[in-house]
This record gives sequence, C-alpha cells and structure tokens, in this order.
Amino acid sequence: MEINIKFEDKGYVKFLAPAKINRFLKVISKRDDGYHNLQSCFQMIDLYDEIYFKVRNDNQINLQYISKSFGDDLILKAAKKILNKTNLGIDIALNKKIPTGAGLGGGSSDAATTLLALNKIFNLGFKLEQLEEMGLTLGADVPFFIKGQNAWVEGIGEKITPIKLEKQTFILAVPDIHISTKEIFSSLKLTKNVIPLKMTALISDEVIDLAPNDLEEVSLRLFPGLKDAKNWLAQYGQPKMTGTGSAFFCRIKKSFEQDLKFYDKPAKITVFKIKSLKVHPFMA
Repeated sequence: MEINIKFEDKGYVKFLAPAKINRFLKVISKRDDGYHNLQSCFQMIDLYDEIYFKVRNDNQINLQYISKSFGDDLILKAAKKILNKTNLGIDIALNKKIPTGAGLGGGSSDAATTLLALNKIFNLGFKLEQLEEMGLTLGADVPFFIKGQNAWVEGIGEKITPIKLEKQTFILAVPDIHISTKEIFSSLKLTKNVIPLKMTALISDEVIDLAPNDLEEVSLRLFPGLKDAKNWLAQYGQPKMTGTGSAFFCRIKKSFEQDLKFYDKPAKITVFKIKSLKVHPFMA
C-alpha cells in the first residue's frame, strides 16, 4: 500500500491492467505472414499490473518502474502511438505484478490499458474500434483487452466475439521458467486439415475444461520443468497450460475453495488463488 499512496499523493492516477487465461487454445493453421490462426476462449482474471499516469507540461513521454518491475516497451509504444501528432506529455510508472513469459497476457494488457487510460485522461475522443486498430499493431492480444470483455477469439487475435462466462475461482501455478512464444510456435508440428471448433459447442465450463491447449505438449517437451507445476496442480483439478505457457491453471469447485493451503507446493512455483472477471476494470 505504501507504493500506491506515494504515487497517488504525487498526482498520479492509477489504472489496473488485468491478466487473462486461455481456457483452451486450438491452432488451426500457419499463415503466409508467419503468424498462426488460432481459436481460444480468453477469460480475464483478478491478477493485475498497476500503471500510474501523470500529465506533464511538455511533450515528453517517460516510463519508470516500481519495486521489482522491469522494462515493458509495449507501454511506451502504446503511449507514443496514441499521443502521436499531439503536443502532450505523460509520466508513467509501472508496478509489475503479472508474471512475464507465462501466457497471461501482461504486456498486451499493459498496452491496452495505456491506450484506454490516455484516451480518457486527455479526452482524445478515440472510439473503442479505433483503439483496437491501434492495439493490433502492438500485439495480437491487445484488442481483446481494449474491448474489455471475456471472449471467443479467432484469427491471430483480431476476431473477437464477447461471450458470457460464469464467475469462477482458479488456482494458477507459475513456474520460474520464461517461455518464448516464437520458440514454441517454431517447434509446433501442425496437423493437416484441422477442423475448427464451433463457439456454440462450448456452452459450459465443464465442456470448456475438456478442450485442450494445443501448445501444451510441445511446451512440456521443450521445457520439462513445467511438469512440476502441472503435476502438483493435478491434485486440485484438471490442469491446463494458458497461452504459450509457462503458467498452468485449474478451475476449482466452490466447496473446495476454503481448504486451499498450498503447503506442499514446489519451491520454484508461485501460486495464486484467482477469480475471473466479468469485464475489464476500466469498464466496470
């Protein structure tokens, strides 16, 4: 709390950038531009990066890091993109709490929240659709966070269909392993004639739980240490990797929530008890 009070007392305004989990991930095909067409169900969770903004009197854009935070150039890229051709300046401070390289979308969420926040702070008047177009140039997952609703996602992330998901509690296990998205996709052997899923077929959490992450097998092969997180999490439910990893999650029953102690977790795994979000905090 000391950090929050310090920055807010200095005139900064705080915005929250939520993480997400992929409830499933299906790889459909590789595109001519090197990207992959995917299908996934994105669900936001109450694990946040904190981003602070303070208006400057000049046109400088500065970013500093709080606590154990480190560089997140997507925030600077987002700020420079939306303030392009203006004479506006901003000081930004990032308190990084979402683990990186874990498939939780922290960098994309930071970029999206920066676009949303600066559009509001400076009353720039961009519509959500325009912000989504900006966001897509920064990363495939950025438009999802700008739209701010849980969604069925297709293409490289630009085809977003909001869906309603029941509020859930998850256990999130994050190993001390940073995974390269590029490395995972370059090692993936695609199956020919993949049949896309239909959104209407995944009508319940139970059915979504059964849909796999197509990148999990290759990730486990390249990074055997991930198995510790998956095996430990299996005692609480059906573990599944999110995104390109390295985090695993499982949905837990409400009757089981009060008994979670995590005394036996492996030393190099960080565990979170998280809840799903209905909408992005910016929209709430």
